[in-house]
Amino acid sequence: FLNRAPGLRLLATLGTGPVRGLWQYNGYGYVVSGITLYKIDAAWNVTTLGTVSGTGPVSMSDNGAVLFIACNGPSYTYFDRTGDFRQITDSNFEGAVTVGYLDGYFVFNPPNSQKVFVVETLVPAGYIYPLVFDALTYASAEGSPDGLVSIIIDHREAWLFGTNSVEVWYDAGNADFPLERIQGAFNEIGCAAPYSVAKLDNGIFWLGADARGNGIVYRANGYTGQRVSTHAIEFAIQSYPTISDAIAYTYQQEGHAFYVLI
Repeated sequence: FLNRAPGLRLLATLGTGPVRGLWQYNGYGYVVSGITLYKIDAAWNVTTLGTVSGTGPVSMSDNGAVLFIACNGPSYTYFDRTGDFRQITDSNFEGAVTVGYLDGYFVFNPPNSQKVFVVETLVPAGYIYPLVFDALTYASAEGSPDGLVSIIIDHREAWLFGTNSVEVWYDAGNADFPLERIQGAFNEIGCAAPYSVAKLDNGIFWLGADARGNGIVYRANGYTGQRVSTHAIEFAIQSYPTISDAIAYTYQQEGHAFYVLI
C-alpha cells in the first residue's frame, strides 16, 4: 500500500478553515484558520488567540517572542511572554503583505508599493512590544519600476521580489535604514504569485514571471534564478486562468525534498 503524500493522519481540527498560514517557534505551532489564530502545543492541545482580517493567505514571522501576522494589509502581533494579541494600529504602519525577520528587525512590504519597511524588535533591555513604527524607516526596490510583491529572508539576506525583478539586500548597519542593496544581486526574473516563494534544500524557490511571460518555477542559484520546472509542468501551470493566487509549501520525506504549488 502506497500513500501518495504524507499528512494523512488527523492530528487536530482547527475551526472551519481554510488554513491560511502555519508557523512554528518555541515549541508551539501557530495556525490561521478562517479568521482565527490558534496556538497548538506538543500534545495537540489548541488555544484560540484572536481573530484576524481577510480571507487569503497570511505571512508570519517571529523574533523569538513576538509573532507578526501579515494579512495583506491589516496585521497583528502576539507576545508570548504575556499572551497579548493585538492588531497593529500605529498610524505609521502602512500594512504588510509578507514579513520576515533579520538581525533584530521585522522586514515587510506594504500592499501596492515598491517600499520595504523595517521595524526594530530588540533593544539591550529586551523585546520591544508593542512594536513602534517609523514612517521614514523604509527604502524602495527601484532597480526596476515594477511593484514589490513578496519578501523572504534567507541566509541573513532580504530577497525582494517584484513582478518582473528580484533584488537582494543585506544588513549594512546604516543608521537611518539598516538594509542596503547588494551590488550585482539584481535579477530580471520576477514573481508571479506572492505566496509561491518558499525555502527548500538550503535555497529559495518561486513561481516566476518576467517581461516575456510567466509560469516557470525557479530556484535561486547564487543571486540568479535557475529554471527547475519542465515544459510539461509549465504547460499545466499556464493552462490556469489565474496563477497569481498560487501558494507553495515545502517538505521533506525519506530524504527527498518537495516544493508543492497549489
